[in-house]
Amino acid sequence: MRRCVVIKWFGIIFWVFLSSCRALNFYGDANRPIFDSGQKEIESQEPSDSLNVVTFNIKKARKIQLAISEMKELERKTPVDIYLLQEMNEEGVEAIATGLGLNYLYIPIAYDRSDKKDIGNAILTRGTIEHPEKLILPHAKWQNQQRRSVTIGEVNIHQKKILVFSVHTETVAMSRKMRADQVDSVIRYGQQEAAHYKYVLIGGDFNTAFRGYSRSVVNKFNSNGFNWQTSRVGSTAKAMMGLVSPVNDYLFSKGFVFKNAYVIRDSKSSDHYPVFATLRY
Repeated sequence: MRRCVVIKWFGIIFWVFLSSCRALNFYGDANRPIFDSGQKEIESQEPSDSLNVVTFNIKKARKIQLAISEMKELERKTPVDIYLLQEMNEEGVEAIATGLGLNYLYIPIAYDRSDKKDIGNAILTRGTIEHPEKLILPHAKWQNQQRRSVTIGEVNIHQKKILVFSVHTETVAMSRKMRADQVDSVIRYGQQEAAHYKYVLIGGDFNTAFRGYSRSVVNKFNSNGFNWQTSRVGSTAKAMMGLVSPVNDYLFSKGFVFKNAYVIRDSKSSDHYPVFATLRY
């Protein structure tokens, strides 16, 4: 049994290594490119006692129309106030925002010459988004010099200001120490800005394929005053043809109290599942 587990994880690491050797152009300027929807007024911003959030890595923005269909089905049951999306291109973000009637902020970190599209993280919301920022995370992947980043914006909704982070950290193709540095960078920035915001929301794909590293990431956030709001949802992704079900996707926050969270496991638009949470102010 142990031998099978070792072989399985060796296969995962080898697959990640191969998939990481892609031709990329890195956007090293923290101030560009930045894309947004112009922050039009979506609806009257009435007060509310809670916030509905989804974090979702839509694999390389390939099945956007299917993702939109799944999101619309979710919206019919529970309107979502904020979406945090990863592995997106501008066209995919704009299509989702148009389909759901949302504002968006999208900041790519690289251009993938193989797929001929940008790669980056997005924030979509029923509110408005101000003060866009790109936090470039430390360390480049040695195989292709890829960097990872965080899209940050101030979301104004329910007559409240929320500092929102859409995060995508590196895979096991990078050393655990370097990946931990990336998490530390997110937390430091969150701590620095938390002095100016009552509400902070940090979510996305942290690529914690191994259980020990997952615990380490959670402990880092918890020890710095961020609550893990999706601790009860279980696995959030599928890998190696469904043989592995890691917890890769998280929502952490300050200023909120947990109300509800779950994973949408019937989603077919990515190798990650949408992770939903309702947080009470």
